[in-house]
Amino acid sequence: MMKIELSINSPENRYLRTFAAEIDIITGNELLVRGRMQDHRFTLEHVWKVRTPEYAVIEARAQQINGDLSEFHPDLCARYPAIGGVLIGRGFSKRIIEELGDLPGRQEHLWLAIEMARVGQQVYQYSPEFEARFPHAADRETEAAHIAWMKDRAYMPELSNSCYTYRDVSAELFLSRQVRCGFGPEIFKSKPGDKAVFRRNKQLAINKNASPEGTDVFSCQSRMEDSIHEIEINFDLSDEGLISNARSRGLRLPYHGICEDPHLRTAGLNGLQLNGAYVRQFAEQVGRSTGCTHLFDLSIDVLRLFIFP
Repeated sequence: MMKIELSINSPENRYLRTFAAEIDIITGNELLVRGRMQDHRFTLEHVWKVRTPEYAVIEARAQQINGDLSEFHPDLCARYPAIGGVLIGRGFSKRIIEELGDLPGRQEHLWLAIEMARVGQQVYQYSPEFEARFPHAADRETEAAHIAWMKDRAYMPELSNSCYTYRDVSAELFLSRQVRCGFGPEIFKSKPGDKAVFRRNKQLAINKNASPEGTDVFSCQSRMEDSIHEIEINFDLSDEGLISNARSRGLRLPYHGICEDPHLRTAGLNGLQLNGAYVRQFAEQVGRSTGCTHLFDLSIDVLRLFIFP
């Protein structure tokens, strides 16, 4: 049987990648998103000007801070502004690939652009007309959380049924559970000129170890901490693609009392034999409307670094 392997050569059998981003408010419908990604081979930085509520990237630039020019072609940064006008959503990755072309380092710029897209939609800019559609006060913490949940789904309709928390039927959970927002209203009350209204840090680590049987085992960890979330998933992956020791946790969540539920499904990954269809395999267990979008993304970011037979 052919073995899976890491697609990146890493010193001391350990791979580590980090991502950091923050968002400033430019105007009532414009954001400035800055993001930096690095591993032992490169450091890249992307800066976007984003128009809300459609989340269109109206200006973009890239800078290569570190990286061997033979592996990370400098022309990629020159081409990057051509992504201007792209909408965050369906077709996003395809547009990035088309504009960058087939140059060394394109994959890493794409990874960073995907992270930029994920973080860029975390700040909402509510108009007074939008706010007027919802109650302004709530007597109970759970009621306030329910109002925030309704605003989320109305402002960004694609959230509806995208995960366990934002399912239509999850509205009933606010009637039977104590639910608390993991964020304050100030995150939606930012003003033009406000700096770093949202921050995000991510870390992805893979350690290659030898099992007692002499086979390779990859210990994988992917975690995210930001102004709303603190989520982590861990699992071991044998060199034959078998998952074990899968676990996850959410220490800070948008809706405490609901968002914990998808983490109960993570243990169901144990015993799963991965193949080239790992996206579908993970979606069925930790993603889609029964799971958590962030758990799924954190997992897939790890698996993209492996070569499957």
